Amino acid sequence: MSKLNPEGNEIKRIEALKKRCCEYKDNLRSKNLQTVAQNAAMGLQKDNNNQLILCGEYFSDKHHITWPQLSITDSKGKQATLQVEAVWLHYLDKADGKPVTGRWVNLSEIGALFYQQAFQGYSGDMLAEAWKDDIEGLKKVCVSKGGWPLGKISDLAFEWRALPRLPICLCYRKQINGGNAWATILFDASAKYYVAADVAAIIGKKLADSLMP
Repeated sequence: MSKLNPEGNEIKRIEALKKRCCEYKDNLRSKNLQTVAQNAAMGLQKDNNNQLILCGEYFSDKHHITWPQLSITDSKGKQATLQVEAVWLHYLDKADGKPVTGRWVNLSEIGALFYQQAFQGYSGDMLAEAWKDDIEGLKKVCVSKGGWPLGKISDLAFEWRALPRLPICLCYRKQINGGNAWATILFDASAKYYVAADVAAIIGKKLADSLMP
């Protein structure tokens, strides 16, 4: 039996992600910049060196993406992590300009039927176990993380724009009749036109982790 090698597996994962980012960049450079910006709802501007830059927010953190180099920096001017870079490049490459629908769906409805149970476990179930009936505490965290309240569709519901055309929301219900609290993270039905299901799961997990007490 071969020995487990977590360090080696992590190196392979990083190399695979770097390769994927290079593929996204090559594909994006073959596209029209204005079309890319329009489809992804990104701003376009020039810096002091006359460098063209795409501008958009990832969970309220503004990022600048140079064109055609496709180098990505955050609001503090720091280079984006490899994972954030991969999310941005994937979004820009896949975005096709479909309008947001306003209809909330779970991960299975955007192409991840077999991921849904696992995703629910490490996102909604994790939050429900952590917060239980502390709706007010969770509400304060949602506000502090840049969310805004939705209509009365649950005991608590907050929305974020994970990416310019990728709405995401948390719905939360407190315990009823001695049962457990319940939570789920949902996506706009148009999400499948902007990110693959596995990337949506990564983004949903990022939100869930940020809302933990």
